[in-house]
Amino acid sequence: MKFYRLSLVVLTLALALFLSAAFSAPPAAPANPPQEVLTVWGWDDFLPDAFAEYQKAHPEITLNYTVVEKSEMLQRFKLALALNQPLPDICILESETLDGIDGSELFLDLEEAPYSLPRDQVLEFRLAQFENAQGHLWAVPATLSASGIAYNRAIAQAFLQTEDPVQVGIVFSSWADVISKGLKFRKQFPEKAMFASLEDAAVMLFGQSRTPYLQNNTLLQPYRFLNAFQILDALQEAGLALSYQQYSPQWMNSLETDQVFFYPCSLWLMSMGIFHTGQSWGFTRAPSGSYAWGGTVWAIPKTSRHAEAAWNFIQAVLLSPSGAAYAKNHGTGTLISYSPAYAEEGYQDLIMEDFAGQNIGKMYFDQIFPEVQTRPAGENEALLKEVYLQTVRTMMGTPEMNGEEAYALFLQKLRQRLPDYQEESA
Repeated sequence: MKFYRLSLVVLTLALALFLSAAFSAPPAAPANPPQEVLTVWGWDDFLPDAFAEYQKAHPEITLNYTVVEKSEMLQRFKLALALNQPLPDICILESETLDGIDGSELFLDLEEAPYSLPRDQVLEFRLAQFENAQGHLWAVPATLSASGIAYNRAIAQAFLQTEDPVQVGIVFSSWADVISKGLKFRKQFPEKAMFASLEDAAVMLFGQSRTPYLQNNTLLQPYRFLNAFQILDALQEAGLALSYQQYSPQWMNSLETDQVFFYPCSLWLMSMGIFHTGQSWGFTRAPSGSYAWGGTVWAIPKTSRHAEAAWNFIQAVLLSPSGAAYAKNHGTGTLISYSPAYAEEGYQDLIMEDFAGQNIGKMYFDQIFPEVQTRPAGENEALLKEVYLQTVRTMMGTPEMNGEEAYALFLQKLRQRLPDYQEESA
């Protein structure tokens, strides 16, 4: 463990040399007026901590930061719109909860002057979701959304006689592998499970689509959902998933035991410290490939009275070498969407003690990020996912429900929410 800590120190010092720009560098735009106040709503300490560093060189700007629970952010945002109340100067939005938000109408075009966002400096495969009618970005992706899977190393060693991330990924390279090898796993370890929740497998299956689900009010390739529910049914039938609701206290507590083999895992989830449990974790490719899950973007409302100051701050934190270095060294560390940083030697390396000193960045960019493709924007995707996960939770509470029945229930629930949608014919 001392070796890993030493490696982290060396890496941090190297970053300081490679990414020598600092938050203290003078802003490209003219100085902001005295006592300018930026208002932001958020749910974690990354932005206020970054602002504290930024403010050392920009004392004329202060931050009005309101903590809003992540699960309540979208509702608060929409309520402010409905009541015609002021929006924050920087809006932090989850990539998967943009339904009903017309970004091109509400937010500034960041590729137009005076902002002139260099698009080639943004690393993310879902940029189409954040484009206006001109094909310009109205938001800057903050965190990467391509995701993999975390696994319990002790269980891997006991079951596979290896805990190597590449080998674990090979053994469970598809959902068929998970189900077939899971039967042997359950026989050998009847007190353990592959997943803490059927929802964990469900979010991976949902995010593995490379094409939109809904376009022009039409459900495209609806058999994708039938396939997903059949896989989930097979997992439940084999007893490979516990019945905990994702993020419930029971689900969280399961991370502290050697009871569960796999959890869905993203860089943003790691940065929250959720795997700081005393267990030894590994990170690898998910069965059947990478998937989109979560991720956030930052946008500036057209109504902001401090747009210039907001943009200067966004540039410093999300679009600069110093911002990339800060994100990597804040808390447990993460990697952001600023692509030029990845050209610097050592930046892709992300060593995490919770993952037994594994180089998370190497696995991410060798096997996970390359699998994702540009994904066109779909319609009502958050609503669709909500209905899908509601159906999955019904399956969890009704073990006798099979995949075909779950699929029929999903279509019924979707019709209740979107009465006029059509299904693409086979």
